Amino acid sequence: MKPRALTRILALPALALALVTGPAVTPASAVTEHEFLDDYGQVAPLPAPVTPPEKCVYRQLHLDAGTYAWTLNSPGGSAPGEDIRVQDGTYTWSLCLYPLSLVYTLETKIRPVGSNNGFSKAVTFSTTFPHSATWGSALYRWGPL
Repeated sequence: MKPRALTRILALPALALALVTGPAVTPASAVTEHEFLDDYGQVAPLPAPVTPPEKCVYRQLHLDAGTYAWTLNSPGGSAPGEDIRVQDGTYTWSLCLYPLSLVYTLETKIRPVGSNNGFSKAVTFSTTFPHSATWGSALYRWGPL
């Protein structure tokens, strides 16, 4: 057998394998990013002394430019999710629980560092008995701008 014919014969299985398996697939860069900001505490029927009068958690994070699904979950239910579009940059993400007269307000904000502009959403709920609860906000990057 000539060397040239041997090269053709060896190339055929490699070509067949490439056709069956398809091109190499690399994972999507940032399309499946998930970020969570959660807190935990005691909620009680109001009026009741609540210490501290408000409870906040803050997180600074870098977000790539893109579209994110943003949710807010409270012990009394969830705020409707929404899509937000952000530019590449560093943001402050806050989650605050405020006791008010007979109800609680849970608010989350995403703002560029050093700016008062940004996104905000809130939900109000009440409770009929004291209990421990978890509340939180989530970001899911699903696409480009």
